[in-house]
Amino acid sequence: KMLPFLFISFIIEIEEKYTLAITTSLGYMVNNIIVDNEGSAKEAINYLKNIGRATFFPLNIIKPKHIDNETFNIIKEEKGFIDIASNLVKYDNIYKNIILNQLGNIIVTDNIDSATKISKKINNRYKIVTIDGQIIHVGGSMTGGKQAKQRNIITDKYELEENIKIKEKITNEIKELENQINEIDYNLKQIEDKLYLL
Repeated sequence: KMLPFLFISFIIEIEEKYTLAITTSLGYMVNNIIVDNEGSAKEAINYLKNIGRATFFPLNIIKPKHIDNETFNIIKEEKGFIDIASNLVKYDNIYKNIILNQLGNIIVTDNIDSATKISKKINNRYKIVTIDGQIIHVGGSMTGGKQAKQRNIITDKYELEENIKIKEKITNEIKELENQINEIDYNLKQIEDKLYLL
């Protein structure tokens, strides 16, 4: 049975506080497409030849990536170490190799100072991403500063949830005002009835 095409962003759930670290770790890969096998990928690529371009992850051939145990034992006690990026997302086990391939060898820290110390300690062997989206790449090069707002399914989901909360708050405020207006109308009617009887 062929799986439907799925974007990587569709298969993961992230706590909001880790969103920037994970979307930064994934980069443009967040919109890559998962297919069941390389045959499906080839079929899709042939279809896209005159239309556009996409990257596909065939489930049957993608291999996981990991932080080696020796390195993990060094970094796990370090100040500022949060976790390996793959441990900060929830996903269905069927996608485990894809998640580990993309996030299994990325270290997440609380800030750039911790990231720098950890990177030096492990001789810049692994990519490190901070909670606020700064990066130390393998080899030691760094990417950082203010990020332009990234638009992707993950950030759009949190924006939508926030807008729904705001809408519910406004709806409740409107209902409260309507109740107050109804109460005032009722009181006015009572006064009018009393005046009519005089």
